[in-house]
Amino acid sequence: MPTLREWVIELVVMVAVGVALAALGPFGSFAIGSFGARLAYWIPAALIGYAIFRPITLAALLIARRLDLPELAAAIIGTLVAAIPGTFAIAYLGGYRLGNTPSFDQLFQLYVQVGVIGVIVMLMFFLLGDGSTRAVEPVPGTVPAIRHSAEPAPAPFLDRLPGAWADRLVALEMEDHYVRAHGPDSSALLLLRMRDAEAELAGIDGMRIHRSWWVARRSVENVVRDGRGYKLRLTNGLEAPVARDRIAALRAAGWLA
Repeated sequence: MPTLREWVIELVVMVAVGVALAALGPFGSFAIGSFGARLAYWIPAALIGYAIFRPITLAALLIARRLDLPELAAAIIGTLVAAIPGTFAIAYLGGYRLGNTPSFDQLFQLYVQVGVIGVIVMLMFFLLGDGSTRAVEPVPGTVPAIRHSAEPAPAPFLDRLPGAWADRLVALEMEDHYVRAHGPDSSALLLLRMRDAEAELAGIDGMRIHRSWWVARRSVENVVRDGRGYKLRLTNGLEAPVARDRIAALRAAGWLA
């Protein structure tokens, strides 16, 4: 879940999107009038859209991560679902009221416009990152602890972390278009794509165990069975899910029995 600072940054981005749309005047909005009049339409429209789309797309991403489904596809589906209430909100902003409702054809055309803008903005946010959920319930049936490796070699990513625990990185967790670096007893949120963070950790003995998780091998305490799958219990108390398509690679690397 984004922090307050992240919400503020995203709201500023949405205001900028509103300004850009006012300048471009898409979907016939030049007919509204002057640039100021278009600003008065597009900035509220962008903020209203954000208030509707963001929670729904976040929920879609959380569901996708829990079910280990493709996150981009889930975000697109969530965006198209959010475009339904978004269409009625934009229709209201455009002056439609009870007794003066648009026709089905007008609503569908508006839905397409709202959906297109929603998908473009969603992709913008999605591509800023590599796209949080944490396991908190104990799972019965553990496998003996994995043998820890030697201390990791230096890696550029460690320079981004607080000095107090930079050399004791436990795991990375993707949170929307940010990466949360987990240490022994605290964490740090970084505006960075997961694949870029992973590249900067090339000197560390660790692996990407899930689309949303990278784990340092020495930080794994136990492997926990979770139905047909696995979770890794880490030294700081977190449990990181193992994606089904990563099980074979983890077995080959000796992480799983």
